[in-house]
Amino acid sequence: MLKYIVLFKFRDPEECLTTVIEKIHSMEGVIPEILSMETGKDIWHNEQRSYDLALICTFKDMEAFEVYDKHPYHEKMREYIYAHRLDGKTVIYEVEG
Repeated sequence: MLKYIVLFKFRDPEECLTTVIEKIHSMEGVIPEILSMETGKDIWHNEQRSYDLALICTFKDMEAFEVYDKHPYHEKMREYIYAHRLDGKTVIYEVEG
């Protein structure tokens, strides 16, 4: 199993964060390769270190992640997110399961 973590920083999180979270969660059930999905808004607000939003997804394997990554619905959601995003960081790692 894989965990995929994304940290997002937005130009104006007050303006877009609610819609971004809705769009992210709208992929659940549409893209069956997503086994689980969780989002969390930053509550620390440390300008030096914080990102505005974390996304954690679970996938069966790298092939499932690649299907998700290239899925047309994901591409559509990504367009909106990237239009508001300043920065993003990712990590993918294997877990027992």
